[in-house]
Parts: sequence; structure tokens; C-alpha cells
Amino acid sequence: MERVTPAEWFGSASRFVPTSESPNLPPRTLKIGQILVEHGVLTEQQAFEIAQAQKACQRPFGVLAEQMFDVTLQAVEEAWVEQYHRYTGTIDLGEQQVDERALRTIHRRQAWQFEMAPVRFEDNGELLIAAGRHRLARAVTFAANTIETPVYFRIAESGQLRGFLREHFPMPEVSEEIIKLAQRMSNHAA
Repeated sequence: MERVTPAEWFGSASRFVPTSESPNLPPRTLKIGQILVEHGVLTEQQAFEIAQAQKACQRPFGVLAEQMFDVTLQAVEEAWVEQYHRYTGTIDLGEQQVDERALRTIHRRQAWQFEMAPVRFEDNGELLIAAGRHRLARAVTFAANTIETPVYFRIAESGQLRGFLREHFPMPEVSEEIIKLAQRMSNHAA
């Protein structure tokens, strides 16, 4: 399997976005450039220039934003996560049917390290994975380089995701104190 880096999937993460066959999702219309403008990272003129360059060279918008206007990888990643979250919405893990086969696609250490939880296989063969917003980019990179099955991600609320991980990927060494510390660190990083 070829290795994938974050720069390669920004703006072209079709492997990680639900297909048109995926249930109940709206069409994608929000562009990453719009979000970078909303966040004050780019001007509308800069976003337009990147879009024009993208038409000529077929490179991901985020990569061009970095090259043309020194936009940081972190800003591009945050915009991509925001774009993805607006498109897919928040998954309610309490309403999901859990597939034991899906749970076996990763080890518990990986589930906690990347704050991700395989939930089920869809009828079309895609693996639905719930992930935390703050670690989505790392989870996608991990999945791209590790999981052979086509996957798509939905963002879960952190507390609910950690509860799901405690239930389905128990690690006795992950105490409530460690979870609270991780939450504080995650909130501080945001």
C-alpha cells in the first residue's frame, strides 16, 4: 500500500469521504478556501488566485495555499477538519449499531492513540469510523496507511467517543485522571 501524507489528502480526500451511496449526507458545496477566508487566513482574492492555480496544476488547494501564501499546515488542517465536519456532521454513537468485525480492524492502542473507533461496515463495504475532531487528521493519515478497506469518517463528540472507547477498547491503564488530562490538553490546543 502506498503511503499517504496529510498534504496529499487535503482537498482530495475522496477515500475518506462518504460516497454518494453513503446514507443521509448532503452534497458537498463548501470549499476549503471559503473556510480559510472565514478564519481570516486568506483574503478572497488570495483564495481566487489559488483556485485559478489549482485548475492549471490539479494540486490540492491546501498545498497551493501553503506554497503561494505561506499558509501553515495547521491552518489548512483546521480548515479541512471544519469542512469535513460541516459536510458529515456529528455522529451520535449512542444511536449506532456496532459491528464486531469493524471493531477488530484496529487494536485498542491504535483506537486510543488516534482517538478513532470503527463502528460498522456499510452495505457498500465502506467502514464507518468515528473520530475526534482534534485528531481527525492523524486518524485519516493512519487509516490511509494501514486500513485496506475503503473508510469514511464521522466526527464524534469527544466525551461520547471516549466512553465508546472505554466500552469497546478498554485499557485499564487509561484512568479517568489521564482522560481528564487529555481533555484539558485537547481543549488547550484548540
